[in-house]
Amino acid sequence: MPAKQVLVIAYYFPPMGLSGVQRVAGFVRHLPAYGWQPVVLTTIPAGYFAYDESLLSPLEAEGIEIHRTRSLDPTRLFRRRQVVSMPGEATRRRAASVSQWLFIPDNKIGWMPFVLGKARRLIQKVPFDAIFSSAPPYTTHLTGARLSRRFSVPLVVDFRDDWVGNPRHTYPTGIHLGLHRRMEQQVMKQCSAAITINSHIRDALRERNPHANASLGVIPHGYEPAPNQEDARGDGNGKLQLLYTGVFYDAQTPDFFLRGVHRFLEHNREAKLDIVFAGLLPERSMRLVRELILSDVVRHLGYLSHDEVVVLQQQADVLWMTIGTRPGSSGISTGKIFEYMGRQKPILALVPRGTARDALRKYQASFIADPEDVAGIARTLESIYHCWMTKELPVPNETFVQSFSQKRLTSRLAQILGSCVGTGAIRTAKATA
Repeated sequence: MPAKQVLVIAYYFPPMGLSGVQRVAGFVRHLPAYGWQPVVLTTIPAGYFAYDESLLSPLEAEGIEIHRTRSLDPTRLFRRRQVVSMPGEATRRRAASVSQWLFIPDNKIGWMPFVLGKARRLIQKVPFDAIFSSAPPYTTHLTGARLSRRFSVPLVVDFRDDWVGNPRHTYPTGIHLGLHRRMEQQVMKQCSAAITINSHIRDALRERNPHANASLGVIPHGYEPAPNQEDARGDGNGKLQLLYTGVFYDAQTPDFFLRGVHRFLEHNREAKLDIVFAGLLPERSMRLVRELILSDVVRHLGYLSHDEVVVLQQQADVLWMTIGTRPGSSGISTGKIFEYMGRQKPILALVPRGTARDALRKYQASFIADPEDVAGIARTLESIYHCWMTKELPVPNETFVQSFSQKRLTSRLAQILGSCVGTGAIRTAKATA
């Protein structure tokens, strides 16, 4: 039976790096195994915080068709594929505030004319069975809804973050909030199905859109198995190695962790720690490392390719992460949690009560502390160090871990796409092209 065709609309896509691209890249990679041939529509990369060719090469090897368009958005101020420095948190918040004043739904709205034009040409050539859009940016959902309405192709939307209820988004005026609500409602009325990364976002969407006919489901973030996973072990340097991979932004900060490490070492002067950061570490945190006299304990490796990061994750004794504390953080569940779970290593998680903590408890190999409780972090480090010294670090619930395999999660997406085809779920009659 010939594969069904799905048009995938995603602004963030390899070779862009960081965690925002990995979910869609994983879906695209595995959909052909379930009878769906993806055609990707994304942007020509410009200024961005990191690029990673290792995320793109598996897709190219599978012969995935990828189309790239121009865009008019702030990243075009930089040269093509130029790596730009991540701003400090104060600068980032000021820029976000200006952006949220000027652009609705987001500063990628200038991409829409280009992606609409390219999509129309593709749809006129290829009999797509479905459209799949992933957000943020929410411009992708508006684009998918417009194409679905015009060409009567079922639309499935993917919420990697909440839209109107996003705790990282502020609305300068009631008019701004009202426009966002109206756009979200339009998308929810047009789409045949919506998926979210957790039940918190699903329930919030359902509550705000009680009259939407779209089915609502949860497909969490997942992980790709590491090569030679059974050989994963520490590198044997005689120190307890704790590894953080990725970036820090918004309420996520390493500062409370670093202060916890300092307090732990004050009371455990003979302890041997190796604290490794692989990614983008804020300069203010490097200053804090020096202030706390942790330079002999902390190593910052800078941004590495995903393949290199996987090797480091396999070598580490414990992987650590933080979500931070702010209104709405209880509903945040980052992709990092599930990638870490996929390595089947103990996890030190500085997370609030809520979605992330619930998943980590089910993982069973987790040490959990409140994100800003320095004394609690120090006590948790003492527990970890004791387990490491006595060779009693916990092991995860393997059955629970396997449920987050990216290939298994993609099978659920394929089922949702299939349920939207031929069901008459299109929200409007076909318009003339």
